[in-house]
Amino acid sequence: MVIVSFVKNKEDKRNAEYRLAFEQLNFVGADSKTPILKSFIEDKGTRIDEITFESMIPIETWKSYIPQLQTSLNISIISIEQGASKRIVIIKSMAGDAKIPKYLPWDDKYIEEQEGVVVVGQTFSGNIKIDLNKSPHILSAGETGSGKSVILRCILWQLLKQGAIAYMVDFKGGVEFGLEYEKVGQVITEVDAAEKLFKYLVDENAKRLKLLRESGSKNIGEYNKKFEGEELKRIIVVIDELAELMDKTGVDDETRAKLVRIEGYTSTLARLSRATGINLCIGVQRPDAKVITGQIKNNVPVRICGRFADSKASEIVLSNTKAKDLPEVKGRFLFKLGADTVQFQAFYFDDDKHFIPNKILKLRKDESEDKKGGLDLNKENLIDDNLMNNINEKFQIKEVKSMDSNIENKDKSKAEIFEEQNKTENLKSNINDDYE
Repeated sequence: MVIVSFVKNKEDKRNAEYRLAFEQLNFVGADSKTPILKSFIEDKGTRIDEITFESMIPIETWKSYIPQLQTSLNISIISIEQGASKRIVIIKSMAGDAKIPKYLPWDDKYIEEQEGVVVVGQTFSGNIKIDLNKSPHILSAGETGSGKSVILRCILWQLLKQGAIAYMVDFKGGVEFGLEYEKVGQVITEVDAAEKLFKYLVDENAKRLKLLRESGSKNIGEYNKKFEGEELKRIIVVIDELAELMDKTGVDDETRAKLVRIEGYTSTLARLSRATGINLCIGVQRPDAKVITGQIKNNVPVRICGRFADSKASEIVLSNTKAKDLPEVKGRFLFKLGADTVQFQAFYFDDDKHFIPNKILKLRKDESEDKKGGLDLNKENLIDDNLMNNINEKFQIKEVKSMDSNIENKDKSKAEIFEEQNKTENLKSNINDDYE
């Protein structure tokens, strides 16, 4: 009885505080009544409160009053959403002293230990993290100067530090990814090279899916635990401007055909590479339906969006108009994964200070060349498809059989096993260096 009384007193006190704040703002509905508190849910983990009110005040009026409400209620409002009916409004907020930083320089201390997990910035309650093992592709949109490309490079740096293979697609002559980036990955600046890259990635994805299936692995993480020393490398593909790949306006027929094929390959990867460790990081400056196709929108779960004056652009990227209401703070973005849209400050990744190729080269120094991925598009003597398929089949058989090596090799002598390993190594050494 005492506990019930205490809870009720706390609710009554909170309700009275809200009612007084609303009255002071003259924040009333068509019925001349202030909003009524329906529920208050506190998440001690995230420190985000969910406050539900009932009133006859339109959602648009609630949003227009955000500055006044934050001051009067002493809260930092993260979002205001419509509830189950037009009379119900749900506010997600934090304590009034919680702030989003206005400037956030990058530091390698933010790099996550878990492979495939990256951080892009901070919100009221802490870091914004993306687990590519669960949400494999990212779309970063924003107007010129918003910092969308800075986010892409920050993500790229983290994955390089984690050992990923990198491809960077930039049809603006490689301006976004200069010579320093070419030391640690391949920068693709031409349509022909891009077509080769995406075809290779689709083939590589199919190969990896087969390996996962035959080894009984659900994803690349499970596979790598089973085959220590023969792990599949994560592959990150950064596309600086999606429109350059998708917009076919004004191009000749031959180029158009290539772009159509590239679009098909990209859509295939977006759909099918969730488990294989091939991730797309896509930038877009002018979102429209021709650029962000249905396939891309449906299969790229993580959306990062800067401020857009045009609510239509916000709608295309986020499926809501919240980007239109973002404050004009450089580096301020919205993060959407699932239903929630959260405002955050992106890390400022300065190439001159933070991108140090020698750090990546040093990490790779003691590693043998990757045996399961990597394509040098600058070499002319690329392996033809038939040879690659033949190599893949033989190499896959070796990988799958290695799981059961304790059983299959039980009755073999050490000499026989050694001979089989030599045959495999000879096969690999005789193929074109591009496979390695």
